[in-house]
Amino acid sequence: MKHILAILLISVIAQGVFAQNGYFVSFSDKSNSPYSIERPKEFLSTRSIERRERQNIQITEEDLPVNPAYLDSLKKAGIDVRHATKWLNGAIVFSTNKSLMDTLARVTFVDAVEITKPSSSSRSEQKFEQLYPGLKSELKSLYGDAWSQIQTVNGQKLHQLGYKGNDIHIAVIDAGFYKTDELPLFEHLWNNNQIIGTKDFVNPVSNIFNEHSHGMSVLSIMGGKADKEYLGTAPEASYWLLRTEDASSEHPIEPDYWICAAEFADSAGVDIINTSLGYYEFDAPSTSYSYDDDMDGSTRISRASDIAASKGMLIITSAGNEGNDTWRYIGAPADAQNCIAVGAMLPDSTKAVFSSFGPTSNGRTKPEITCQGVSVAVQGSSGSIYKGNGTSFSAPVISGLAACLWQALPLKTATEIRQLIIDSGHQSSNPNNELGYGIPNFELAYHVDIPENEVAEKKWKVGPNPFRNELRLTAKSNMDVTVSIVDLTGRLKYQQQHVNGKQIVINKVAQFTEGIYIVTIKSKHFHQHVKVIKSY
Repeated sequence: MKHILAILLISVIAQGVFAQNGYFVSFSDKSNSPYSIERPKEFLSTRSIERRERQNIQITEEDLPVNPAYLDSLKKAGIDVRHATKWLNGAIVFSTNKSLMDTLARVTFVDAVEITKPSSSSRSEQKFEQLYPGLKSELKSLYGDAWSQIQTVNGQKLHQLGYKGNDIHIAVIDAGFYKTDELPLFEHLWNNNQIIGTKDFVNPVSNIFNEHSHGMSVLSIMGGKADKEYLGTAPEASYWLLRTEDASSEHPIEPDYWICAAEFADSAGVDIINTSLGYYEFDAPSTSYSYDDDMDGSTRISRASDIAASKGMLIITSAGNEGNDTWRYIGAPADAQNCIAVGAMLPDSTKAVFSSFGPTSNGRTKPEITCQGVSVAVQGSSGSIYKGNGTSFSAPVISGLAACLWQALPLKTATEIRQLIIDSGHQSSNPNNELGYGIPNFELAYHVDIPENEVAEKKWKVGPNPFRNELRLTAKSNMDVTVSIVDLTGRLKYQQQHVNGKQIVINKVAQFTEGIYIVTIKSKHFHQHVKVIKSY
């Protein structure tokens, strides 16, 4: 092995230096690794380990870092090793000599070598949605211009209950976070230490706050806060700001950067990944994805997205903005099986023409859900609030509210939170490939038939279900509780305090119209939610 590398290095010196290209090197195994799944603290944070334990997720060889001996061998051959991916057992590398890289696959521990970024490339067009100055919307309590995007999915109901994302960690994987360290909308995040850290995978020595503004705008939708002017969907969550996108070009190396960022987020103990990025077409046509061959979750980035989900993180992805283009479909990693791909709609709940269609090429429904992605209030780089269009801006609406929902239901797994959001969609029983399972209702997602603290002896039985003229609530012991009933629009239909009771009969439901209702049973240290159906 060392002999082959030595020969290759001599060949490099003899043939001279070429322009630098980027590559993905796949390794054949993780043999003789100094790491062990028995010592996970050597490569995972305590928070990451605890997340796995809460969700009964095993630490496996997949979690082990790439064998450092393999990386060292590449470095000694004169190859610039930038990042390694443990999940896909490979590395992002750069080299100034094409001959070396062309013959590297002869090394015993190397499985394959793929060029992912030619040495010189640029594109003149913008890769991201444009922001447009918008008229001030009607101010609604604390939300200001952000009212429309949150109320269309009933997210304000979680805020009213005190759930604003506290203690949930969100990784924002994007193109740059221009002026995030200066703009007033983010001041509270810095003052409260809610910006956990930053990392630039494209250029490790850059200032991430001097790069593209796209990630800054995405962050504002979740974390932004200005008194009576703006309130994001998760203003109390904590954030990792990770740059993987090079806005000046489009090459397969960028989804590889994303993989490394997702692994970093996992190791750091992140709960939710928001990725307002998507890939299908690259500057070199020969490297572009094919819908038929690639949009089935098989690309590296989509496989990594599913691996990230398997580690107990919730992955929320923009569906794409190609609905009225030749491509038409979702991109990667929105095609991954276990993410939530988010489409875009207008404030009136009709599909945005640009929002990408599903299904995946193997027939899975996409997007999973849809929310406002037209005239979304976002922070602009000038300091003003602007209106932006794109699934880049619908995804963080959902990511922030998912953080609030998980805060409210901390014993749920990532898979369960994902399913609650999807099941709350207005067309969950009849999904299509335009809006997916529909527009989510976060109040409905919150109302599940499980006590928050899982105390079985306090759980009430509610029936009959379906009901007609009355509902009967029964507990094992006497309790002081308040019983509320709301319909699917959030309108309160019944509320009554019951003292020292364990059997409650509600007759007023006889006048309810046919449909679904949510019964909430709440005491000082307990609450339970039950979905019931009124039938005739």
